[in-house]
Amino acid sequence: MTMTVLDLAALEAAELHTDPYPHAVVEHSFGSDALARGLREEFAAAGFVRNERQYAEAGGKRYLMYNRYVVKDGKPVPESLASLSETWQQLITEILGDPYRAALGALTGVDLDGCALEARLDRYTQGCWIEPHTDRPDKVVTQLFYFNEPWREEWQGEFRVLRGPDLDDCARKVLPRLGTSVVMRRSDRSWHGVPPIVEGTGQDRLSLLVHFVRDAG
Repeated sequence: MTMTVLDLAALEAAELHTDPYPHAVVEHSFGSDALARGLREEFAAAGFVRNERQYAEAGGKRYLMYNRYVVKDGKPVPESLASLSETWQQLITEILGDPYRAALGALTGVDLDGCALEARLDRYTQGCWIEPHTDRPDKVVTQLFYFNEPWREEWQGEFRVLRGPDLDDCARKVLPRLGTSVVMRRSDRSWHGVPPIVEGTGQDRLSLLVHFVRDAG
């Protein structure tokens, strides 16, 4: 029997908050604690590219992180997927599937038909961060999955749902703990960011970022 990694029932049952913009927090995103721990233990250790912008460009943002793409323009990246575990490959297959797209669309109220999916693995080491931003208009819905066990508040590096471009004007903080995920519907008010990770965490902040991208045409 093929295992199911995503817990789509939990996604469908999630509450969509509207303050300060449409978003949801899913506490248990995977089918079991054992699956979640397996994903944590098998999270890719290599193949990441340093991605940094020190000066904000027009409409851009500053950040520092390490990325590894697994899906681009709706298609798996073969060389990236090849070294992932069977469970991780199954997870990528599921996020590319129609049931996941339908569940996410139902939660957010966005028709995702015709949107291309992009997905990447992220590692945030000490000092990594991303300043407040709202994402490009074509990134209509985003889900972020987290894989750290444990993660302490004093380490910072949490996802912040913001009321505006000030990182301290925070409506909700979500620690990047194993199995937790955040869903966002993009708007001109969908400010979010990640404060710099402090020294001494002893581990990288691990996440899977999924964007549904609508063709501007």
